[in-house]
Amino acid sequence: MTLFQSFTGARFPGLCLSVIKICCLAILATSSHTSRANEIEELSVTDTSGEYRLRINVVVNAPVEYVYKVITDYTHVDRINPTITKVEILPSGYGGVIRVQNLSKQCIGPFCFDLVWAGDIVETGDRDLEITTIPEFSDFVSGSATWQIRSQGGRTRVIYESRLRPSFFIPPVIGGIIIRKLIKDDTLDTFRRIESQAIIMLDLDKK
Repeated sequence: MTLFQSFTGARFPGLCLSVIKICCLAILATSSHTSRANEIEELSVTDTSGEYRLRINVVVNAPVEYVYKVITDYTHVDRINPTITKVEILPSGYGGVIRVQNLSKQCIGPFCFDLVWAGDIVETGDRDLEITTIPEFSDFVSGSATWQIRSQGGRTRVIYESRLRPSFFIPPVIGGIIIRKLIKDDTLDTFRRIESQAIIMLDLDKK
């Protein structure tokens, strides 16, 4: 699963949109509103030669065990990313590897498109996750991600880094602006939802 899982032929409408329509998409994307999670210390989204990189360092106002449960609940990832419409756990053929495939629907204004992402997830020690994109099952040529989830008193520090190279066409310049904005907004919304779901779990355990 990647945060971007939400960043994952008729795959991308930019192939058939005119320059005017693409400019309209940029306006719609930059005017969208996204709720922010608490204490985001770092957030960067960059693209170089068609590869998109994300790094976020955030303190979530919930205990680490609950944050980790939410992030590793792969079959219910739609709870933290509502763009995901279908999740399937696939056989990986390797011990200790969880293979997940997600279908997501991304919309920029009135234009929507489906994306497929699949990856192998390894849960390492100290609540770390390592993720490798599987190109043959995805709309991405390559990709990887890491999660570092650490206790910080009664709260949790999460450092997430990913890189993805789409296999579909993205229009130069303006297309990159749109995708970077989309990734940033989805990331902020996802972390807000992680925090919310972790707090719900905590409150249920207190009852």
